[in-house]
Amino acid sequence: MLTRRALGLLAPFCALPAQAQPEWPDRPVRVIVPFGPGGAPDIQARLMAQHFPAVAQGQPLLVENRPGAGGTIGGAVTAQARPDGHTLLIGELGTTVLANELYRNLPYDPRSLTPVIFLAALPMLVTVRKDLPAETVPEFLAYARGKAGGVSYGTVGAGHIGQLTGDVLVTHGGGRMLPVTYRSGAEVLTALARGDIDFSILSMTSGMPGVQGGTVRALAVTTAERLPAMPNLPTLAATVPGLVATLWYGLVGPAGMPPSLVSRVNAVCNQVLAIPEFRAAMLQQQGTTPIGGPPERLAEHLASEAARWVPVLRASGAKAE
Repeated sequence: MLTRRALGLLAPFCALPAQAQPEWPDRPVRVIVPFGPGGAPDIQARLMAQHFPAVAQGQPLLVENRPGAGGTIGGAVTAQARPDGHTLLIGELGTTVLANELYRNLPYDPRSLTPVIFLAALPMLVTVRKDLPAETVPEFLAYARGKAGGVSYGTVGAGHIGQLTGDVLVTHGGGRMLPVTYRSGAEVLTALARGDIDFSILSMTSGMPGVQGGTVRALAVTTAERLPAMPNLPTLAATVPGLVATLWYGLVGPAGMPPSLVSRVNAVCNQVLAIPEFRAAMLQQQGTTPIGGPPERLAEHLASEAARWVPVLRASGAKAE
């Protein structure tokens, strides 16, 4: 049995682990973007990186693009990292909700990723190649219905919200959609502008440069209401009632992050999202403002998106190769 004196000598050493625990972040933080450069998630991450050191003890946010397999390569990198908050993922519907439905031998479980913060939700545009003979969504559906073999669709992955929305749209019109995969929304826009594909549903970030430059044509927005920035563009729901969708992003980490660490990471990220210059840049470059809030807000959104889109994905029969 230890004497009182021995216990007294041990006390300072017993307290060392708690005192030595560094406050996050104590080194550079890596944020994985599971798609190529130039798309909406990449821009989101790089905007955050510009302002991160100011609220994170001077530590940088390092953006690492890990495209491929519909975002699941980046998801796997994150899932296999240490749960110390220094490797995070810009997650979206495919990587955090639907990947289990799409891939037979996925090296991680998306449901095990730790929700950190809901970053943003972006409007999307239904866009077609400029020489496609359709000026409206009903005309496009008629074109798709009559095209032998189906209409080609540019996508960044089978679980992407744009592809699911496009599949619902074309199926509603009695046509068939043929997905063609690219590394990022920027690459999809380039392919659409060249006429390599017939259409895509792109984020405002990815699609607007082509629409404004006249290299692609926008037929509709996917939001419930018309956008103030494009008041003459009708909603997709005006043709297909109830078909409303947004491209959203959340920051997630590996499984096993301690709740206290999640709270700390969430608090720092909320500070970034509150910076006026960051909010202004988000509105200008992505057509939206940050969401933020506690980790539970993202967790609830993941659950609601699973309830909505998993049945759609199963009904479509889509599987990743």
